[in-house]
Amino acid sequence: TLCDLAGIEAPKTVEGKSFVPVLKGDKNVIREVMYGVYSGGTKPGMRTVMKDDWKLIKYDVVDGTVRETQLFNLADNPNEYLPEHQKSGEMQTNLANDPRYAEKLAEMEALLLEQMIQYDDPYRLWDQAK
Repeated sequence: TLCDLAGIEAPKTVEGKSFVPVLKGDKNVIREVMYGVYSGGTKPGMRTVMKDDWKLIKYDVVDGTVRETQLFNLADNPNEYLPEHQKSGEMQTNLANDPRYAEKLAEMEALLLEQMIQYDDPYRLWDQAK
């Protein structure tokens, strides 16, 4: 974004995309898919992918004490974004174990693995091919 605003070419090592089209009102989004990682030391931690109104979050710890998958439909549950709704309960509707969303879960898990490979993520989660 800064390079674009300054009128210079961004270095080839930059993975980011200019946010200028959004600032000018030419586009609403820059990326169709958002991929996120939170890791701690040697632990895989958390991986997330978001596309359109869907968000998948997978939590893993090397020793296996935490292995959780969460799937959210943000169109039906927009409050999932709000900090006060980050607690379990009525405000957070995890659809990962609902058989009606099995196809969407598989689609989002495939998208997550695709993003992990694209960004050279060295970890694979417990239910991904090694």
